[in-house]
Amino acid sequence: MKKWFCVVSSFDNRGRATANIVDTKEAEEKPESTFTSTTRKDIYIDWFESEEAAKKYVEETRNA
Repeated sequence: MKKWFCVVSSFDNRGRATANIVDTKEAEEKPESTFTSTTRKDIYIDWFESEEAAKKYVEETRNA
């Protein structure tokens, strides 16, 4: 069983971006990533196979 790391990121209409690791899950297969769009922002839920990859994505998103 693998451990997966969930990152929620949001990008608002003003160009601001946020991201955080919010959950972990043990599963054989990668959980499905999702996307939601609202009138104010786009919200992404992405799953990563390693904590390092999740942290890298969070760092890159915050510095975008």
